[in-house]
Parts: sequence; C-alpha cells; structure tokens
Amino acid sequence: MLDRTIAPPAGEIIYAPLQEAQTKQLNNGIQLFTLDAGVQPVFKVEVKLASGIWYESKPTVSWFAAKMLMEGTKNRSAKEISEAFDSLGAFVEISPDFDDISISVFGVNRTFDQVISLLNEILTEATFPQESLDTLRSIRKDQIQVNNKKNDTLASKKIREALFGLDYPYGSAQTEEVLDEISRQDLLDFYEGWMFNNPQVYLSGNLESKMIQGLEKMLENWSMAERNEGSTLHPSSPESNIFIERADSLQSSIRLAMKIPGKGDQDYYDFLIANTFLGGYFGSRLMKNIREEKGYTYGISSYPVHLKHQSFGVISTDVKAEYTQCTLDEIQKEIELLRTEGPSAEEIETVSNYLAGAFLSSIDTPFQLMKRFQQVNDFGLDYSYYEQYFEALKSIDAKRIQKVVANYLDQNQLYSSIVGRF
Repeated sequence: MLDRTIAPPAGEIIYAPLQEAQTKQLNNGIQLFTLDAGVQPVFKVEVKLASGIWYESKPTVSWFAAKMLMEGTKNRSAKEISEAFDSLGAFVEISPDFDDISISVFGVNRTFDQVISLLNEILTEATFPQESLDTLRSIRKDQIQVNNKKNDTLASKKIREALFGLDYPYGSAQTEEVLDEISRQDLLDFYEGWMFNNPQVYLSGNLESKMIQGLEKMLENWSMAERNEGSTLHPSSPESNIFIERADSLQSSIRLAMKIPGKGDQDYYDFLIANTFLGGYFGSRLMKNIREEKGYTYGISSYPVHLKHQSFGVISTDVKAEYTQCTLDEIQKEIELLRTEGPSAEEIETVSNYLAGAFLSSIDTPFQLMKRFQQVNDFGLDYSYYEQYFEALKSIDAKRIQKVVANYLDQNQLYSSIVGRF
C-alpha cells in the first residue's frame, strides 16, 4: 500500500522538446500554422491581424472595427450570429490589442465546417450597422467613466502614459471625446483598407486532414491588405512620474515600470529570473515583505510586458492609503538587497524549480502548445528559445542576478504612476 506520509523522491526537471507547430504559406501570402495534438475532438482557430492600435489610421478605430465584427453581416443580424455559434457548440473571443486584432473560435470537430464558414462570414461580410455603433459607443463611454473612478485601472493606464507619452500608440488611451469622433465610414474604410494586414491563422486541437484542407480553401479566397508598417512615432514622455491625488481614497494604486530587454536579447533570461525573485510568484520577496510581514496589501506582483516594438516591466500593487510611502520604501529596499546581496543558493534552487515546473504545467493542451509557439514566433524566435531558457535556469547564479538588477531596476530609471493618497 502506498504510504502517503512519505514524499516521493524529487528529481531534476529536464526540458523535453515541444511538439512543434507546422507552418505553411498560402498562395495569397497568408501564413497558416497547425498543431495536431490532444485526444478530445475539439479545436481552436485564431486569426491574428496586424491591425491593432499601432496601425490605426484614426484613434480607436481598430477597437471599434474588431468589436463590431459580430454585430451583423450581409445575411445575419447580431442575434442570429450569436445563436448560430451557440447552436454549433462554438464560442468566439475577439481581442483588439496594441499590435494585433485576435479573433479566436473554439469548437467541436463535428461542426468544424459550419463554424469556419460562419467565421469567414463575420470576417469578410461585416456591415457595421449604425445603430450598433451608437449602442457600443454609449456602453464604452459608461465603461470609461466607471474605470476612471477605479484607482487600479487609472494607475495602469497612466503608467503607459508615463513610459511612452500620450502621442505614442502604446501610451494612448480611449477617451469619451475620441469615441465621439468615430463614424461608421471610418470603420468601413479601416475594414476595407487596412484590417487584413498580414493575417496569420493558427489551428490547434485533435485535427483531421480534411479540417486543415477546408481551412486552407477558405483562406485562399481572402484578400490581404496592402502591407502597412504602422506608426513611425517614437516614445516621448514629458512626465515620467504621475501622481493623481484622491483625498477620500482608502487605497492607493501603485504602478512602477522600467524598460527591460526584449525576448531574444542577451540579458532577457537573467532579467526574467530576477523578476521572479522580486515579485514574479507567490513566494517572491515583495510578497513576503509587503503582504506577509507588513500587511500593507493583499497582493503585489512584478511582470514583463512584451509588445512588438517595446518591452517593459511593471511592479503592481494596491495598498492601504496610509502605507503608500512605506510600500514604495520597501519596494526600493528589496530591489537594493537583490542588487547588493543577491539571492542565496537555496532561493535560486527554489525559483529555478518553480519556473521549470510552471513551464511544464503550461503545455498540457494543444491550445497551450500553440500559445507557446506564438510566444516565440511573434518575435522572430524559434523553439530553441525554450531550450535556452532551461539552460539559463540551470546556470543562473547570484552575480548575474545582481548585475541585471543593477542594469534594469535602478531607482533613478523607474517610471511611476500612483492614484490615491500618501
């Protein structure tokens, strides 16, 4: 009988090559990536269009164009589209972002042909009804008003402004005034002219050859937009530290940010590991100090953000307002300790094992495997990135951590946005 009072023996977590996605470029230039894995008869199709905020011809037009794809086609109303996907056992996620517009459909294999036909319809026959535009605009205005009253949402918005400035695509944010300037014609012009910029399509799941062939046939009829390289602006931040006082606030939202190496850069792995020591997991130094020991917050974290043209790191927390300055002081203290003393051998082993285990737990499904491919392919990298990552986990030492902290977490180079009170 198994004795559950005895822990199983621990062993080294070793990297094993991932199942790789297959790549095919169609005659019209569209790239199709497929990954056949898993045992359940389910699939995911994701269409990524290089037509996010970076490529906008007019502020917020990409967001509206994406959100209104489901609002009506030449043959169906919004209600009919929604009911059709439901009847096929499928659901849709549309995510307009800084660089891309992503349209994902999850479904079951037996209705694959009908699902991709419906997907094709909303992507190529959208009509952008005026009534739906007016409704969406009104809803979005209400959301902006509500979000601007939330300290955390406003602080997250303002940290991008501090990093890049309002004129740069990554630093801008929707406003009620900008929403009023969007017309149906703006959406039609963007849809017909720029929306289908450099389409990439990802199909994953327990695939059958006829599914891939059917998707290829559909995609071959698409017309790509003329290549659009997007914004030529450079970051220009007039104010790197933003404080918005709210005298009656019980909490302060703190966001600190820094420029970091991009994926594939020489220091990237070292920074990623150093970030984990600082605030990248529940046992991090910031969590132990500011949550567990001081009780200033329910949680604090630090994480990297990688966009196509910029990479930055963020330290994020919401604290009791009377502890705002104390929290800032403790963050600086932990950064300084990590820079001057570095982590212990035991801490290095803990974090390395955590990161290796977290990686392995993130590749359980075909959808996760495809996501791992996207995370390197989007930045011009290949699967060797993950092998090198595991090598970095095995070889990291305190001196490398200290060096990367000194280079990228210098308190004189940090950007900040604080909403609340001191």
